[in-house]
Amino acid sequence: MIVRSLLPRSVFGQLALVIALTLAGAGVLAVLLGREMATRPAAEQLLRAMDGFADVVEELDRTQSHARALQLLREAGMEVRTEPPPDTAPRVAPFMRELEEQARGNLDPGREVRLGRNASANAVWLKLNTASPMWVSFAYDRRGQGMRRFSVLLLAGCVLLVWLAAAYFARRLAMPLRQLAKAAPDIVRGDPPEAMLTSGPREVSELARALTDASREVRAAAEERAFMLAGISHDLRTPLTRVQFAAELLPDTDPELRAGIRRDIEEIDAILTQFIAYARDGRDEISESLDLAEICRNAVTASAAAWETELPESAPMRGRPMALLRAVENLLVNAQRHGAPPYALRLRREGEAWRIEVSDHGPGLTAEAAERARQPFVHDSQNGGSGLGLAIVDRVAHQHGGQLRLTPNSPHGLRAVLLLRGA
Repeated sequence: MIVRSLLPRSVFGQLALVIALTLAGAGVLAVLLGREMATRPAAEQLLRAMDGFADVVEELDRTQSHARALQLLREAGMEVRTEPPPDTAPRVAPFMRELEEQARGNLDPGREVRLGRNASANAVWLKLNTASPMWVSFAYDRRGQGMRRFSVLLLAGCVLLVWLAAAYFARRLAMPLRQLAKAAPDIVRGDPPEAMLTSGPREVSELARALTDASREVRAAAEERAFMLAGISHDLRTPLTRVQFAAELLPDTDPELRAGIRRDIEEIDAILTQFIAYARDGRDEISESLDLAEICRNAVTASAAAWETELPESAPMRGRPMALLRAVENLLVNAQRHGAPPYALRLRREGEAWRIEVSDHGPGLTAEAAERARQPFVHDSQNGGSGLGLAIVDRVAHQHGGQLRLTPNSPHGLRAVLLLRGA
């Protein structure tokens, strides 16, 4: 679990990590192969040469005097000493370390290899099996070490360049995916993205085009559905108007019956309005700069009940004004229909969002009932309604980057909180 939490979550991060691990593994493999195919055979060859040299010098020391053997070696330009050299082996010298390891088990008795330095460079010291101690230096030129360092730096530079090139192409793959993910909410709602992807891999561009086409089809279906519902609304409202007109003209009609017919017609008309509003869901409205405080004032003015309000002078944001007005009105109507006075409407800033709070002092809702109240067509059979009011509010909240919360209003009642960040 800890390892998983440390892994990058983005596509670019994961691709960059895979490339880095692949290059690191390739580097380790190159080092191991270099040791097996170059360092070890070269060490074996040098060790055999040193062993043959030791045979010659030891034979010379036995057949001639020790001083004569030392003289001949020094005349040949080799450094010879009778005391053991100090152990000053270099920290990083794979070839010399390999030579020392092989010498431990392959040299004849009495012989020894030690890593150190001579007067001018790194050296491999060979102790010969002679009557008097004799150490002979095989110089290891430091320019070779510089060449190795250059080779290591060159390899590291190549690895870095390869990683940068691979990271560039990985970023070219990740950026279109990130743009596509950013545009996904608009595509799902049926709104085409602001800019079509023109760069990136062919598969990502094809996916973007397919999603854009699907977005157009969704929008066309939504417009066709809204048009059909508008026609149904018109066809139903026309006979309802005639029924209402006829009820008003009927002679000797019970006033209570006439009032009941009028209320039923108004209720049917309100349900039709909510159905159309839910079907359209604000897609046909363009986002613009607005004053949320003014929208709240207009909703309270149109309400028949008395409301306590706490509103700032202005509340600027960007959104869909008609959809927001409908959402606030639905909150007010829901409180008046299912709650009890006093009613209160408050608008204030909460971080980067605007918070609209509508509270009443009615019976309230349980946590389970509050969750169900957000679903379409869930309503109170005693108080009526279409069951779409809070569902519309919840949808408008998501369209504006917010959410709807239904919580108890202490000591009793319901508090509906609408958070809006802007469309």
